[in-house]
Amino acid sequence: MFKSLSSLWMPAALALAAGLVALPARAAPAGFESGDTQGWTVSADGVMLTAQGSYTVTLTDDHDPSFAYTTTVTPVSGGYFGLLQMGPMPATGATTPVSHSSQAEFTLDLPSAAGDKLFLRLLTADYLYSDAGPGIPAYDDSIAVVYDGDTANPDVWRASDILAAGWSGDSDWQPFALPVGTQHLQFTLSNRYSIDGSNAPLVAIDFSVASVPEPSSFALMALGLGVLVRVRSRPRA
Repeated sequence: MFKSLSSLWMPAALALAAGLVALPARAAPAGFESGDTQGWTVSADGVMLTAQGSYTVTLTDDHDPSFAYTTTVTPVSGGYFGLLQMGPMPATGATTPVSHSSQAEFTLDLPSAAGDKLFLRLLTADYLYSDAGPGIPAYDDSIAVVYDGDTANPDVWRASDILAAGWSGDSDWQPFALPVGTQHLQFTLSNRYSIDGSNAPLVAIDFSVASVPEPSSFALMALGLGVLVRVRSRPRA
């Protein structure tokens, strides 16, 4: 019995030891932890992208001057998050909503792994109008993300989703599982507005990376298995 156990321990220990050499370091994908947004590409329409440690925003409503919602956004993971804001809206004479979109995209340091998550937080006052009813213009700002060019399967969060959840203009952080192997992401922030006014949305973006055992943990496991092998292989008196 002991002989067969030791014959299993030794290959396992050797495999772990080899893993210490081959294990790549996991880089946090676009975690904004440097405090900047290097590597991002944004559309040239005045859209602003910044890295923030915290951000206080007050949402106001052109249609309802009495409405104001103030909140402070802080990161989900690490010390910074990305903040994507729309540039100035083009003038419009339309009485029904038109849509204007701004885009940003980047490539992750490494392809995503199982358990990696993208977090989006949409802030807009337009949720008040997203269920206006038949014949009444609807305002439904949104943020959409496309993974590796797969336009058929975007993740989308809308102003109407905020309304359905019973919140006041703030979706809070919403987690989305990154498809394994994803390396390129494209974000589209859309604003619905009319001649009556514009409530430009903004979106906070953050990531969390699935925890990976530290190399020291593997080293301790390999050492422990090695000790067990030595103990089991000692000749009996």
